[in-house]
Amino acid sequence: MSREMTIRLGVIAERRQSVSRWAKDYWIPVGVMLAPADLQAGDVLVSDDRMTRYYMGRFEMVCYPADTEAYVENFDSRVPALYVVLRRDTEALHPLDWFVHLVTASPHEAQDCEVGSEDIVERLPMPPEIEAAMIEFLDSYHVEKKFVKRRRDKLDIEEQKFGKQPIFLERKRGGGGGLDG
Repeated sequence: MSREMTIRLGVIAERRQSVSRWAKDYWIPVGVMLAPADLQAGDVLVSDDRMTRYYMGRFEMVCYPADTEAYVENFDSRVPALYVVLRRDTEALHPLDWFVHLVTASPHEAQDCEVGSEDIVERLPMPPEIEAAMIEFLDSYHVEKKFVKRRRDKLDIEEQKFGKQPIFLERKRGGGGGLDG
């Protein structure tokens, strides 16, 4: 039996009209839910003259027992969250300009996506049904690791060679041919 937990999610994002003269619009994830069967990626949910809300499609979030420390860190925050990462579609493989690259409950994994990329990373509140599944997963697989302070090893000073042998050999004076002679 697999120890991983997979949850099928649906992601909602908005394309908003920009107030900046350097960009005509910008995208921002605004919601995560259990994946509905009746929506397809690119479906328009709401639209007005300033924004359009799209269903971005389905994404399977996989949770691993090795990552439970990160999930616990997430739950220790005020509001447990899911992190949505949108990536620009440079190859026209998706119906929208951006697609869901990642949805994770690990703040560490989300932080990795923020470093040195043009991805859009947004922290969104975790829906209650996903929160309940995550708590059940943590109850099953998380093992609290006791902090153990390391002690320094005893150092045998006599075994250390540094400083015991001269780095440069001294030249005897009057040997001729040197600077002294």
